[in-house]
Amino acid sequence: MTKRILIVTLCTLFSFVSKSTIAQQASFDNQMKVYKLALDYYDLQAATIALYNAITINPAREDLKDSLVYLFFSGERYLQSYKVGEEILAKSPEKNEIRSLVALSKQAMGYKKEALSDYEKLYTNTKDLSYLYQAATIQYELKRYGECLASLDAIIADPKSVEVKVPLRNQDKTTQDVPLNAAAKNVKGICAMELSQFDAARNWFNEALKIYPNFTLALNNLDYINKVEAEALKSVAPDKPVSAKPGVAPKVK
Repeated sequence: MTKRILIVTLCTLFSFVSKSTIAQQASFDNQMKVYKLALDYYDLQAATIALYNAITINPAREDLKDSLVYLFFSGERYLQSYKVGEEILAKSPEKNEIRSLVALSKQAMGYKKEALSDYEKLYTNTKDLSYLYQAATIQYELKRYGECLASLDAIIADPKSVEVKVPLRNQDKTTQDVPLNAAAKNVKGICAMELSQFDAARNWFNEALKIYPNFTLALNNLDYINKVEAEALKSVAPDKPVSAKPGVAPKVK
């Protein structure tokens, strides 16, 4: 009798667990449907809520946190993107795409040193020159000119830098896809300007334009140098003498 009761109890328990698992899976599947539908309509808020629910139902699906990072970054919610991304990298440091989003998020929030560390790791892991260029631009912003120039020289020395392109935004908010070789030479010119080495700066801007003749930033920088030097010459030029006949005072108007 006791054995029969135990069997019945176990059967009931298994049945309950099975139904609970089926219901849980159905709820998870429903949230994923909502998530995909929200993405179709670019409703990032609804997609985020659906992902939160799906992660709560099935915490074992850690890959969903990756999707959460992409959602936060797409919605310019950089703090959340950074926080979730760091949590993922603590367990899976090899996820370079997530580290890239974390670096961009830190950069957007002004955490330059922290972003630089990520870009340096990304370049070490992938040898992708675009990451080295990002590191160089931050090194320049931090006034670490020696490191910046070393990074730029490494880019210029790599034959692939002529083929690989990087999107750069102009002052009028238009974007150009510029070969990394030209972009690096432009930054070298800017570094030279910072050190008041205008001849060297002009040479670097001209070298960048040889690679990419329509490079707006390099053209603007070259134009800036010409204006600065023209103003400098104008300020040191002697005053123009007053034209008047000898012994005759000029008329006062």
